[in-house]
Amino acid sequence: MKTWREVIKEGLAMLVHADQYAYFYGAKGQRLTDSVMEALWQAEPEYFKRYDDKQKKAIFKYSRGKIGYDCSGFIGKITGCNTYSGAIWSRCSKKSKNLYLGPAGSILWKPGHVALDIGLGFGIEMGAEGHSVEMFRISENLNRFEGTGQLVTYIDYTGADNL
Repeated sequence: MKTWREVIKEGLAMLVHADQYAYFYGAKGQRLTDSVMEALWQAEPEYFKRYDDKQKKAIFKYSRGKIGYDCSGFIGKITGCNTYSGAIWSRCSKKSKNLYLGPAGSILWKPGHVALDIGLGFGIEMGAEGHSVEMFRISENLNRFEGTGQLVTYIDYTGADNL
């Protein structure tokens, strides 16, 4: 079990080295080669149909050679809870609709997406193709999330505050 500090530290380390990572739907830490990206693309045609050929080329160019994660892969990497976003949310305890109630290290959730509350009113996430690990101000993104929860079987929240 990781402490909330270790989880945040690992997430922030990925943020500092964001140029090494790329969001790619379905990715769980693979090096993104053309063959890996094409396999992920073919595995989820309903998801990827939102992109035309020009956008696909740009996504592949941005992602090529980086380590790929989608939002749940990113959260799984830093928390140890390796599953899809809905299952991560189902494993959270002490859930709240008030995004300010969770302590640092809590999971921020909406259907189909998860992020991490790093404290002091900020979160980090892997949010969309063409992006990497990014920090955001929770107060400016309240409409993007539906709740916060604690992964108590994966994270020790002892001493964590609602910073």
